[in-house]
Amino acid sequence: MADASLATQRRQRRFLQHLADTGNVSAACRLAKLERGTAYQWRSHDANFRRRWQEALDAAVDALEGEARRRAIEGVDQPHFHQGQVTGTVKRYSDALLMFLLRTHRPDRFAERADPAPHPAEETAIDEDAARAELERRLDRLAAGDDPADDAGRAE
Repeated sequence: MADASLATQRRQRRFLQHLADTGNVSAACRLAKLERGTAYQWRSHDANFRRRWQEALDAAVDALEGEARRRAIEGVDQPHFHQGQVTGTVKRYSDALLMFLLRTHRPDRFAERADPAPHPAEETAIDEDAARAELERRLDRLAAGDDPADDAGRAE
């Protein structure tokens, strides 16, 4: 029984290494020559294996982030062609990857912000309410015998 356990441990290690390398369960199973059902069965019955599975996926995502950072900051050499022949390379950087990384790691500074200006319909509603209140105030002054025209001089 101990031999089966050691063999299982070796198979699990091989699968987890491929999972960390690929970030893809199907590919890791194929490379480890393991049935997907077996991997999922191990994960559902073994908390330690489930933890290591998650660590492998985290490692795969860390590698993706590292590659995104490299492409954004260091750039990628792309061949430059002339008449079908490579005549050199051009360094290309990814502004989109750079912004994605900044938004992910510093959302308070780089997240896309909602437009702070009020919607025109909201602005009109606010203006209408203010105009209505001003009209009522002037009508009250008229009813009291005051001249509402005096308000214009006071506002300035």
